[in-house]
Amino acid sequence: MFSNKVHRSTVIGLLMLLAWITNSCQKDPENPAPDQPVTWFDSFGKMLDDSLKPKKIGYAYVILEGAEVRASGSGGLKSRTNEAEGEKAFTLDTKLHVASISKTITAMAFLHLAAQKGIKITDKIAPYLPPAWVKGQNINQITFRDLMTHESGLIGLANTCTNGAYSENIWWGLQQLVQKGIRASNRGKYCYQNANFSLFRILIPAILGYSFTGDDQMDDEQTQQRYMAYVQQNVFEKVGITSAVADQPPGDPTYAYTYPSGLESGWNAGDFTNTVGAYGWHLTPRETGKLFATVFSTTDQRILTTAWKDTLLTNGLALFSGIMPDGSIRYHDGWWYLRLAQYQGVRTVWIQFPDNVTAVLFVNALHGTRGYFPSDDGNDIVPYLTRAYTLARAAKTGRKTVGTLTLEHPEPH
Repeated sequence: MFSNKVHRSTVIGLLMLLAWITNSCQKDPENPAPDQPVTWFDSFGKMLDDSLKPKKIGYAYVILEGAEVRASGSGGLKSRTNEAEGEKAFTLDTKLHVASISKTITAMAFLHLAAQKGIKITDKIAPYLPPAWVKGQNINQITFRDLMTHESGLIGLANTCTNGAYSENIWWGLQQLVQKGIRASNRGKYCYQNANFSLFRILIPAILGYSFTGDDQMDDEQTQQRYMAYVQQNVFEKVGITSAVADQPPGDPTYAYTYPSGLESGWNAGDFTNTVGAYGWHLTPRETGKLFATVFSTTDQRILTTAWKDTLLTNGLALFSGIMPDGSIRYHDGWWYLRLAQYQGVRTVWIQFPDNVTAVLFVNALHGTRGYFPSDDGNDIVPYLTRAYTLARAAKTGRKTVGTLTLEHPEPH
């Protein structure tokens, strides 16, 4: 047992040591320690966070330079308290239906296969369609490039160039479109149709050697499985994505909501396995950023060689172009919704900016009356993201931006 004298001296010594440590850790006001430098990427991300957090919607973004993540953030909920699953946060690892971003993924898969099989984008698709399908007028003229640029001449069963979201993208719908044929005057004209890319769900297995049986149900199921397996193995797994699906994760859905939100329940769009190709893939923002940055902003050639990347970019295959004050962009957006009293849905986008910068943004709500990105000023997702990029760059360089954003096809996709 220590004496009181020894005990008091020990305590005093410890207090003196603590005071010395505390004083040593305090900043010297004459020579302050440098703060972590704030990059324009940080400013870019802060603009997105400051704008999106008050909306109380689920969102996440990732910004990469080359393959390196420079900024990321998320907020809001993927599932609210009134859902059966209860309240769950929307994070960088939240699975969301990426909608038409799937088209670029399908194009990557086809071009990867074309490189393996010696196929050109100008080759005709007819030899790879099911033999039992009736080929209508001029179907034998359609090329793979025609499909990937929406210039095939397919204008939908209603003859109005109105994009078919479901019935025209299942096996039966694609069969009917092929039988209907196309007008020669329509081929070569832009008409955005999901069916152009849903056909790859059948074409890719055929190129791989699948022998059609003539049994529609069996051929439908088999081509679905073979298409998804090929994309998984030759696109997703090449960049370490092992859990891509065409449905909501079991028991863990990400709901789609309206903005501004009331007390309504969210919408679960369900399983897209029988229509996957033009849309349907479910990925996380982190996975999506990694995939598109790897392909478009690095020299990595595991998915596409440099030559095939150039083919995709120069021909505008499954992507769109735009010009902004800082340079040109390439992108594809995604849009999926249900409209009852108001819109509920998702809006997604990837954009390749100048200098190998890639940005991905997901939200799980749409403006209730406009049905587009949930902005208060009417801007949709592409102008919203490019404006944040431009403002962040201007704040860093001190240069005033001059010019406006011009998009090749500004409508949502």
